[in-house]
Amino acid sequence: MVTARRNDADDAVYQEIRRVLEQSATNWSAGNLEGFMECYEDSPDTVYLSAAQVVYGYRSIHDMYAQRLGMTGEGRASPAQPIQPLTMTLLQITRMGPEHALAIGRYALASADSVAPRAGIWSLVLHNTACGWRICADHTS
Repeated sequence: MVTARRNDADDAVYQEIRRVLEQSATNWSAGNLEGFMECYEDSPDTVYLSAAQVVYGYRSIHDMYAQRLGMTGEGRASPAQPIQPLTMTLLQITRMGPEHALAIGRYALASADSVAPRAGIWSLVLHNTACGWRICADHTS
């Protein structure tokens, strides 16, 4: 059962998902991979999809991001590879029953040099877990 699209700041689910995503972006921008990954459901069934790849499982998604960001053993970005600050804009949330929601938005990765920022769209399926709302499927392009 899919309920109506919610963009209303008074909706508790919208607020919680927005908070999770904002915290994730803050952690990314700080080079904190472990904090960034808290938005994902820690499950072997969690999936990340892009135009280039499909990655299955929380640990594999973590490792993909660690490699992409040049992470050190402590889960922090290497000083040799500066982090591009992440901005996310949440466009809508649609509930898919009591345990799942679809979130759609835009992202932008700022660039410190003259290269244009990388930007795109994402759709996330979030699962209401014991730890709160967590991403179980991420399609970013």
